[in-house]
Amino acid sequence: MADTRNPGTIMGDKAIAARIQETRGHLDRWRAILKEPDRWVSVWFLAYALLGAVSSGLLPILLPLMIVALTNHLSWVAYVMGGFNLGLLTSPLWGILADRKQLHRPIFFGGFLVLSLALAVMPFLPGIFTWSGLSLLAGAGTSAVATMASLFIVEFDPQNEWEPRLGWLQTFNGGGQVGGLLLAGIFVSNFKAGLICSALALIPAIWLGAKGLPTAAKHYGWAADVGDHMRHDLDWRFLANFGRPELLGGGLLRFSHHLSLRGARRLGDVLHTRFGRFLLSWFAVAFGVAAFFAYFPVAMQKAYSVAPALTSSVYAMAAAIALVLYSVGGQLSGRFGAGRVYRWSLMLRFLGFGLLLLVFFLPVPKTLTALAGFVLIVIAWPLQSISGTTLTARLTPVSQGAAMGLFNASGAVATVVGTFLGGPLVQFIGYPSLSAMALLGILIGWLMGHGLQAPSAAPAHPDDLTAQKTQQS
Repeated sequence: MADTRNPGTIMGDKAIAARIQETRGHLDRWRAILKEPDRWVSVWFLAYALLGAVSSGLLPILLPLMIVALTNHLSWVAYVMGGFNLGLLTSPLWGILADRKQLHRPIFFGGFLVLSLALAVMPFLPGIFTWSGLSLLAGAGTSAVATMASLFIVEFDPQNEWEPRLGWLQTFNGGGQVGGLLLAGIFVSNFKAGLICSALALIPAIWLGAKGLPTAAKHYGWAADVGDHMRHDLDWRFLANFGRPELLGGGLLRFSHHLSLRGARRLGDVLHTRFGRFLLSWFAVAFGVAAFFAYFPVAMQKAYSVAPALTSSVYAMAAAIALVLYSVGGQLSGRFGAGRVYRWSLMLRFLGFGLLLLVFFLPVPKTLTALAGFVLIVIAWPLQSISGTTLTARLTPVSQGAAMGLFNASGAVATVVGTFLGGPLVQFIGYPSLSAMALLGILIGWLMGHGLQAPSAAPAHPDDLTAQKTQQS
């Protein structure tokens, strides 16, 4: 029987059916997206999120405030926070020990225990040497957990799953940092309770690790320099794109489990190349901003009249936004070149620190100006991080593993040295020295970063070493 309905009605029914089908397609895609994490996420990732909450969220806010409140010695902040950053540099030792002795689980759990105990006793044992020693232990414990977390993926999961699993692992850590920064605002008036709660928060992390971690690591006969192999085998394009927010010390924690001893031995081979100039630029920037990130909660309160709770909240929001901006930075690097994006990121940070210094000389609103500058400093990090990683891969005249080792070591060492130097500067000059030191380091880095634009998207090869040396001569 023929359909006698109005043609307009038939067309309307078809349009409705098409819309229903389109809606179903969208729902199916959303279901697939929501199910995607189940493929890569393990229960013990929550333990790494708790580590991020404590080491990258609570400690950067609570420790400097506690030290100044209890002692009134500004220089002590640099020494205690420098001890923590120095502890993070123990990462290669944990990698070597795990590779040789297969002690992955004991090192992982031991790191949590050491960090927890150091935080629990710190409020009861004041003193510069005691605090610095406990902070060093806390940094070493954090480094041990971070190192083993990456190795558990690299040594247990198939190689084609490394990238998504490491990406989700770092995302959990970044999410934990945001939560820790928000919690820090609650404890700024009670440092002792905050540190004790931080120590207690790590107990569930041990339980989560015991529940979800594998029991024995596979040994592939790798050399002791585990970080070198990880960076050599992983796709550098992916490493430049997963979320890594700004962390304590201007990003030191994200480097701590990828330091390469073998890469550091190649420093003499690259100093006269464009890659060597980039390493010096990166070192200057990391050195310049290190002291500010050790003191920022105290400086924001004392010099800019920003309440610590507001500082931690603004930092949390900026870090959350930064998690999203990495894809934007990757797109900009692909369109305009990593060299340009790197210098743009330094200009943004220069502007941010410039605002922080400006309030000491001009009658501008301190609080609003300082918050604007602080947000710019944090938001610029995704651009700097991605462009720096990409430049490392494209300019290196040596292997990818050695290059990433040099890149990470330059930032880590610069952060430690810059943090310790910040103590005397603040003590004798005052808070303006923090932003002035950052501006000087960024300016040097920006000038040295001129002409680093890579003409090709392909990574450099070891054979390029001779060619780059010839261009420099």
